[in-house]
Amino acid sequence: MQAAAVHKEAGWLAPVLWLAAALAACLSVLALNGRPLFYLDIWLYVEQGTTALQLAGLIDRVPLMAADGGAAGPAGGAASTVNGSRSVVYAIITGLAVHFGTLSAVVWMNAVLILGTVALVMRVIRRVCWPQAPLAMLIAVPVLAASLGSLPFYVAYLMPDIFTPVLLLMIGLLAVFARQMRGWEIGLALALGSLAIVSHLSHLGIAALMVPVAVLASVLAGRRGWWLGPVLVLAILGVGYAQNKLFKVAAKELAHSEVILSPILTARMLQDGPGMAYLNRHCPDAAIDTCLLHAELQKSDDPYRITASHILFETSERLGSLKRMPVEEQQKVARAQFRFFFDVAREDPAGVAYAIVKNTLTQAQLIRVDMTIPSPKVVAAVADVPGLVGEARLADGWMTAQQGWLVPVTWVHRIYYVLSAAVVLVLLVQPGRVPGKVKIFALMLIAGILANAVVCGAVSQPAARYGARVIWLLPFAAALLGLFALFARREER
Repeated sequence: MQAAAVHKEAGWLAPVLWLAAALAACLSVLALNGRPLFYLDIWLYVEQGTTALQLAGLIDRVPLMAADGGAAGPAGGAASTVNGSRSVVYAIITGLAVHFGTLSAVVWMNAVLILGTVALVMRVIRRVCWPQAPLAMLIAVPVLAASLGSLPFYVAYLMPDIFTPVLLLMIGLLAVFARQMRGWEIGLALALGSLAIVSHLSHLGIAALMVPVAVLASVLAGRRGWWLGPVLVLAILGVGYAQNKLFKVAAKELAHSEVILSPILTARMLQDGPGMAYLNRHCPDAAIDTCLLHAELQKSDDPYRITASHILFETSERLGSLKRMPVEEQQKVARAQFRFFFDVAREDPAGVAYAIVKNTLTQAQLIRVDMTIPSPKVVAAVADVPGLVGEARLADGWMTAQQGWLVPVTWVHRIYYVLSAAVVLVLLVQPGRVPGKVKIFALMLIAGILANAVVCGAVSQPAARYGARVIWLLPFAAALLGLFALFARREER
């Protein structure tokens, strides 16, 4: 039997079965757990989204309870400020879900988002590179391969991390195939990319890093009209930048508040060493606002005090620093973080560069899914938040209560990703097996995984949550390349 006959779709049944299998795979973790997965920040997103909807007059104000049992202020922090580190778009999505009493709808949205994104990618690749291929199979097989990794954990996860791979898929699609895409396909890709970039602050940095990669990929895919793909990627980046500016204006006009980013960059510089060395040399100095934090850090000699997470969130006398300062001083430190970073980089460029490379390599190795599984500490922290654990009983999930499976799953995932990387490497270097544009697209996904590691490792705190959210793109790419290598060439014969 010829390969073409093997893969020929028989009526409507074969496509339905393929897509049903892909959807079931995406929702497998939700089915096993019985509840969505969640993280500590979810109540902050819900609170910020509820506040935004109330200020816009769309819903009545229903105050949520903060993790410490007290009423939460607008988006956390002081009444005159709004935390700009969390996406207001994703906050509104979760706020609406809680308002209508169905957080599980967010998980179904995640599944539809992934399948819709992959369907757009495969529709274009099929038309350009393999017109005889069954579209449903092209959609389902890479999704099924990705679902053996971290994908279904992030589909079930009530956090915006599912949008990171969506952003990377759209950037890769536009960079390589924009010249062959139809108008509505480009419009849909821009819409999906724009939604993704406004869903998490890190996505701005990732998209910015991917612009020069998109230029190179577009040139490799064909020099005629090479500029179209990078311009479209820049348009997505512009949407993210414009949304940040609009958010600041809306916060000022509607809530009479200033948008301030958490001083994540400052905390990163202090933990890495160059920032602390800089402050040790220059403080006290009234002209350097970060010296206020340096003075607070001197009140304890515990070495764990100088870690990014403790600097940003800890409140105890032994480990806390930023959160123990007056709110006005916290705001000064936050506003000064970019100036502080560039001052440190000018004085110690080698130290900063070394820290960035080290953190990137560290982040690239963190691919476990354990941060998607709520720990007892996370469960206890949000136990009194209406609409979360209280009404939806999120903590009752099987995977939350029985966590002995995490260790073997982590090892299986690591082996699976190594094998996937090997398959990708072999098929990339073999001539004639896979069309050049499909290879370039796969390389774009790998570059996206690295860009994610640079931004999340060097700017934020290296964490398994950030690595696992995109690592499933490796088996996804391996399956896509494998389909072409195994079947496309046979059908041509």
